[in-house]
Amino acid sequence: MIRLEVQSSQGAYPVLVDAGARRFVPGLLQELGLAGRKIALITDEIVQRTAFTEELAGAVREVGREVFVLAFPAGDAHKSLATAVELYHGLLRRGFRRGDVILAVGGGVVGDLAGFVAATYMRGVPYVQVPTTLLAHDSAIGGKVGVNLEEGKNLVGAFYPPRAVLFDTEALCTLDARQWSNGMAEVIKHAIIADEILFEQLEANPLTGLGDPAAFVDIVARAMRVKVDVVNRDERETGLRQVLNVGHTVGHAVEQYSGYTLGHGEAVAIGLVVEAVIAARRGLLSPADAVRIAAVLERHGLPIRPPYADVEAVLRLMAVDKKHTHEGWTFALPTAIGRVEICKVQPDEVRQAYEEVREGHRP
Repeated sequence: MIRLEVQSSQGAYPVLVDAGARRFVPGLLQELGLAGRKIALITDEIVQRTAFTEELAGAVREVGREVFVLAFPAGDAHKSLATAVELYHGLLRRGFRRGDVILAVGGGVVGDLAGFVAATYMRGVPYVQVPTTLLAHDSAIGGKVGVNLEEGKNLVGAFYPPRAVLFDTEALCTLDARQWSNGMAEVIKHAIIADEILFEQLEANPLTGLGDPAAFVDIVARAMRVKVDVVNRDERETGLRQVLNVGHTVGHAVEQYSGYTLGHGEAVAIGLVVEAVIAARRGLLSPADAVRIAAVLERHGLPIRPPYADVEAVLRLMAVDKKHTHEGWTFALPTAIGRVEICKVQPDEVRQAYEEVREGHRP
């Protein structure tokens, strides 16, 4: 098992990565002093039906006073205040108290929503992130939890770190090809931020499926280590942590414009290409590296051209991004493979890059 440590103002917490890691949950809860309490597994209706959730619930019954599952409809459209209220009522009906424990079992939507519920129910209850998708190897770390509004993604939320993150690579066996490629977009993003060797590895040998869960542990742990290192230096996104948003400023807007028919990783892939073009046009990134970024995404089955011609509508959604200031739009732009910088960007730059990429122009 690989064990990483996240430093938080609310207390350090472990990130555990292994094939079969779910079997260690009872011991982890005991280590954290969370045994003997009611345990609520919050998940979506798809993950609820998997053997993974059934096995996990059976394992935690060894140490929980009572274990129950609360599930909501799958999909980003349900990451809302309305769903959070339904979960609050479900917890109340089961007599869930402030000292009890939530396990967030699922992908990024589940982690964000269950974490938000944990942060706000009775002013905060302990929770553990148990991501079951490759995409969630990113979102489960760092304590950013929240819900969407009609106007944009993650506009209501908090910084509320989990007590632990447990990533079991065997859970990835159920992912289809599209879910896998969506998750690889975030792995590639982490490589672009701070791991040139990982990028070169993915460039030379694209990972288009899981293969051996045990062999994948080291790869996903490398990506997670990038996130952990950044969060340890800037937990509350006052500066450095914004590098983790590379690809996301454009990506979130494209994802929302699609009505969430585009997967998060697919939208981020498009965002990475557009933002690489912005950086290349500024002379911050070599055209060759911009081409490499697009190529490695494409070799992992990800889209690299925006499918929507209405750039003005996408820009209007982009303008709502919570990172922006009165001085300009805040972007994280790649400046090399393994390096990202925070920059102020003007809407015209985004418009031009978006349209160039949509028309198929290479940097």
